[in-house]
Amino acid sequence: MELSVEYIRIAAYLGAGISVGLGAITTGVGSGLIAGGGSLGVMKQPQANDQIFRTMLIGQAASQTAGIFALVISMLLIYGGFDTPEGGWFKAATLLSAGIAMGIGSLGPSLGAGYSGGEACKSVARMPKHGNFIMGNMLIGQALAQTSAIFALLISLLLLYSTPNQPVDISIGRILIKTLAFIGAGLAIGFGTIGPGAGIGYVAGKANDMMGRFPKEKSRIMRTMFLGAAISQSTAIYSLVIAFLLIFAV
Repeated sequence: MELSVEYIRIAAYLGAGISVGLGAITTGVGSGLIAGGGSLGVMKQPQANDQIFRTMLIGQAASQTAGIFALVISMLLIYGGFDTPEGGWFKAATLLSAGIAMGIGSLGPSLGAGYSGGEACKSVARMPKHGNFIMGNMLIGQALAQTSAIFALLISLLLLYSTPNQPVDISIGRILIKTLAFIGAGLAIGFGTIGPGAGIGYVAGKANDMMGRFPKEKSRIMRTMFLGAAISQSTAIYSLVIAFLLIFAV
C-alpha cells in the first residue's frame, strides 16, 4: 500500500504547525508570568529595580527553552528533506507524531518555568540582598522543569530519524497497528510531560518564594525542592519508557 510524496509532505507540514503552535502557547504565558512578577516586584521595591529586571530577563530566556525546541522540530519537518515517498505510511505517521510530541511536550515545562521565574522576581524584591542566590535557585528549578521537554525532544528526533521504512509486502492491518503505535508514542510523551513540567515549576516557584521569606533556611528549602522535583519527574520517565516501547517494540 504505497503513499505518494504529497501525503508525506502534508504530514510533515501539519506536524510542524502543531509543534510550533502548541509550543508557543505556554511559552508566551510563562514569559508573561515572569514579567508580571517582575513588575509587581519593582513596585514593591523600586530600589532593587536593576536586580529584579536582570532576574526577569534571565528567567524569561530560560522559560523559552521548550518553545525553541518546538521551533527546531518545526524547521526540521519543513526543511529536513522529508519529500520522498520512501517510508510510506510509517514515515507520514512519524512526521506527524514528532510534531505532536514536541508541541504538547512543551506545554507543562514552559508553564512551570514561567511560574518559577515569576515567584523568583517577587522574592528578589522581598529580599534583594539574597537576590543572586534566589536567581540561581530559579535557574535550577527552571532547568528541572525543562527536563520533560528534553524527553519530548528526544522522542521527536527518534521519530524523525530512527524509525524503519514501511516494508513492501506488509498487510493493511500491520500498517494500521504500526502507524497508530507511532502516533501513540508522540501522545504518550507529549501528555506525559504536562504534569511533571508544571508540577516541578510549581515546586521551584514555592521554593523561590520561601527563600525570600526565610533565607536562613535556604539549604533545607533546596533539599525539599530537589526531592519533590525528583518524584514529580518520575511520571515523565514512565511516559518516556512507553514511548520507546511503542516506537521500537510494537
